[in-house]
Amino acid sequence: MEAILSKLKAKADIAPDNALLRDTISLLTDLHHNEAITQRVTWDSLIRDFQRLQDQGLWDISEDNEKLLHTLRSLLTTRPSKGSDRTPATGHMPAPSHPASKESFSIIYPDSESAPSPLIPTSDPILLPLELIEILNRTYFHHLLATDPKRVVPPGKSLISMLSGSPKEGDAAKPTLRDKVEDLVHKAFWHEAVETLSNPEPSCQLPRIKSLYQDLLIALTPLLPSQGPVITTLSSPLPPTSSPLDSAVMHLREVVTSLRERCAPVQDEELDDLLRSLDEPPLRSSRPISLAMLVVDTVKSILRISDIMREQLSQFVLGSMTEQQLQSMISKQAKTKERKDILDIWKCWRIECIWPVWLGDYQPSFQANGVAAEPQFKWIMRLVLALGSSTPISCQLPTKEPQSHENSLPPIFFFSTPALLEIQNYLQALVIAASLRTLIRVPQGAQGNDAMSFMERLWILLNAEIIEEPGSGDTKLVNLADEVIRARQLDGTMLSGEEETRLRAAVARTLNHDDPVFMLLQKRILKALADALRHQRSESKQAGAHTAPPRMQTGQYGKRTEKRARIAIVLNPEEFDAAHDAETPQLTIGRVQGFEDEYLRKVVEEVFVKVDECVRWVEGVWQDVLQSGVVDREYVV
Repeated sequence: MEAILSKLKAKADIAPDNALLRDTISLLTDLHHNEAITQRVTWDSLIRDFQRLQDQGLWDISEDNEKLLHTLRSLLTTRPSKGSDRTPATGHMPAPSHPASKESFSIIYPDSESAPSPLIPTSDPILLPLELIEILNRTYFHHLLATDPKRVVPPGKSLISMLSGSPKEGDAAKPTLRDKVEDLVHKAFWHEAVETLSNPEPSCQLPRIKSLYQDLLIALTPLLPSQGPVITTLSSPLPPTSSPLDSAVMHLREVVTSLRERCAPVQDEELDDLLRSLDEPPLRSSRPISLAMLVVDTVKSILRISDIMREQLSQFVLGSMTEQQLQSMISKQAKTKERKDILDIWKCWRIECIWPVWLGDYQPSFQANGVAAEPQFKWIMRLVLALGSSTPISCQLPTKEPQSHENSLPPIFFFSTPALLEIQNYLQALVIAASLRTLIRVPQGAQGNDAMSFMERLWILLNAEIIEEPGSGDTKLVNLADEVIRARQLDGTMLSGEEETRLRAAVARTLNHDDPVFMLLQKRILKALADALRHQRSESKQAGAHTAPPRMQTGQYGKRTEKRARIAIVLNPEEFDAAHDAETPQLTIGRVQGFEDEYLRKVVEEVFVKVDECVRWVEGVWQDVLQSGVVDREYVV
């Protein structure tokens, strides 16, 4: 510890104002003098700081420095915790910094700098830990992959291309600082295993062999039958024996033979070489280290080959799935991850406090009728009102000093907020378009088509600003006024300068949020939205209560008469999002006065569908909070 501190302090003399360097020195100093702190410091966060120091030229890459980091990692992972009997040497294979997911596939996340549509751009001057920003951006990327894949899947790529976990071509040629340190840890682990197994005493060999068997058991469980002889042997206590290494060779031969039966042909040659070496082990008269090295090298090879086989199996299963199945699995993962991250950041108690306050801030600008007025749909009405506000919606992260933000949504909407903000802009654009339509006279006859194109031209201007098309710039009031004047002159009548001035003033007045026409049209579109959302959910509830099986389940349905062999991929239903494939009643959108224009009706339907998709997503993740206002700790997405 003193050696690494002295090197960092030397760098501090060169860069005394570097906050990261000062914080790292302070943390390591505390670690050096207080062992209890090691329980609150993770190796991942510490090595990330050293990588950042390396990027800033404040930590050099050298063999000595890598050994120092290896020693530091050992310190963090082997010091006993207070009140425990943990021993320094666990005897198990060190886990990687990013352990393999238990899920059947993993998402390829882009680098923070190149991520499309990040939730929190890393370039923004925001006072949040980089680790938290990375977690939020990855979860939001997963959210987009489930809800709007076109925004994150590169052109010409399919959804499965985002689920492949194979490394990039250049990764092997450019090992990172983390890779180098982990490589040193693994080398030390295998070296210590050989030394322990070289001890001729069975009492020394048996515990180490058992720990290696545990590592093999973890790696091979997804590949071999759970009741098969290999899994049974690896999970059973080792019988007493005077020659544990000979027994290990026999067991390893059984493992390799089982893998040989299940592997792809490309692994046959390597497994055959392992079998030959196990069939001809070193003679008993040779040094004990020879047999120990054979056992350790074989275990290493089995672990590496099992990694390859698991990857091949995962890709085979993914390649056999339809795009809809992939989307359903991604949706299930995204919902689970989103709920976990929000609960980790906000905590249950804060969510339960914020929800009733937000729900109670209820001042409707219109009256809901029938189904829309039912109490269980109050939160939908509250969300629609937030979307109709002239203040942009937001969802603030919890801070030590809470700040009051107008039109702020509860935490359960956090990852849906960007989509809801876009919808808020679309709703406002719809009201603007309908308001401006009241200023033109729709001509009759042959020129009617030109008049109808007014709405399309207007929507192109409004939509370009919402989606921030490159080069679109801000849609100026003068552009909208020009379109209104053009539409008024379609019947051949030329406006005088005074009439044009009055018309431009009318455009400016109509777009004011306090203008009676604007307010009336906004109430109508918001009421139509609330009624459509609530009516659809009421229909879904009634349909669910009277749903009968779609076909008789006698056990004979679907039996094939042909004799052709087929590969059956058995997929775990728990990995799929049940709500993703569920049939739901279509949104019923009645006539909205002021929005009768054919093109405008089409856009209204598209925007309403976007709102419905966001609402359904939140319902799928937070049904417990929406129904009772309380977080159910046992709730499973």
